[in-house]
Amino acid sequence: MRTSRTTTIALRSVALLYLVGLLAVPIAVILWRTFEPGIGAFVESVQTPAAISALNLSLLIVAVVVPLNVVFGVVTAIALARWRVPFRGVVQAVVDLPFAVSPIVVGVSLIMLWGVTGWFGGLQETTGVKVIFGLPGMVIATIFVTLPFVVREVEPVLHEIGTEQEQAASTLGASAWQTFWRITLPAIRWGLTYGVVLTVARALGEFGAVIMVSSGFPGVSQTLTLLVHSRYIDDHNTYGAYAAATLLMGLALATLLFMTLLDRKRSTR
Repeated sequence: MRTSRTTTIALRSVALLYLVGLLAVPIAVILWRTFEPGIGAFVESVQTPAAISALNLSLLIVAVVVPLNVVFGVVTAIALARWRVPFRGVVQAVVDLPFAVSPIVVGVSLIMLWGVTGWFGGLQETTGVKVIFGLPGMVIATIFVTLPFVVREVEPVLHEIGTEQEQAASTLGASAWQTFWRITLPAIRWGLTYGVVLTVARALGEFGAVIMVSSGFPGVSQTLTLLVHSRYIDDHNTYGAYAAATLLMGLALATLLFMTLLDRKRSTR
């Protein structure tokens, strides 16, 4: 369908105004409120023990979640693309479940499973491992909400490349591991990398599921997103909340920039 030049300009203007109002204005306000007192005030606010602990905990969760999701995501993608998986539709639905379920529901479900009165509530008494209101619960919640990204980026690539090269390698005597390492992995590397970047971005910004399974105590189980919430709602420290949000936004923008560069590099190949 062809549209006139006036209609095209009008549609683009509406889209631009929408993006400016939805994204640019709030970001500009946060940056202005953050740096209005000066760079020194921002640095001082993000160098408090609570802020440093929240940053370290967020990065630790990312460091744990990403490798686990990479292993699970690649294996699941290969199973869906290469093998005859029983109940394939059910597996597909489970992979996509985090897209449909609210993170708050995820947090409540984890409390029902791992809480003191939950199905696995006796784990803390027998092993001393505290899941809910501790790091394990936060990791499990983040793993669940970031579950689909690697699978959904790698599976289409596997369908696209087909099985000819893998079958040829197997015919020539290559083992399954050699075939994966030398044929499959290089072919899916861009999709895998893109999925990892999306997982990192989602893990850094997760709030709903994490707040349900975290105690929220500074220096114990408080991530950057929880720090922003705590400073703004509980402590009424508006500037501290803006500073923490700016730090989190900086990490998100760095991830987005990296993802954009990867996408451009992948599109040129």
